[in-house]
Amino acid sequence: RMGYAENERDMLIMRHEFGAAYADHSEMTTSTLLAYGIPGGDSAMARTVGLPAAIAARLLLEGTLQRKGVLIPILPEVFEPVLAELERHGIRFEEDCQ
Repeated sequence: RMGYAENERDMLIMRHEFGAAYADHSEMTTSTLLAYGIPGGDSAMARTVGLPAAIAARLLLEGTLQRKGVLIPILPEVFEPVLAELERHGIRFEEDCQ
């Protein structure tokens, strides 16, 4: 009942704001993701949820990721190859540091 009309697509926006305070200065970094679905193809939500999971599964099957168990993407060996491949699919965060 809520399918997309022909040539219609979704848009996904994700924004993270990180603040850090040091003894001599403070920093603010904003990281923003803007993704669009493909008319007649995958939605932006499907691409930004499904692709990272599929990429990580493939890396595990190929033996690129050596860790076992349930992993959260906080280790460079996990998130760097996933983010690199997502960028090849046009999915990337833009960062602004102040």
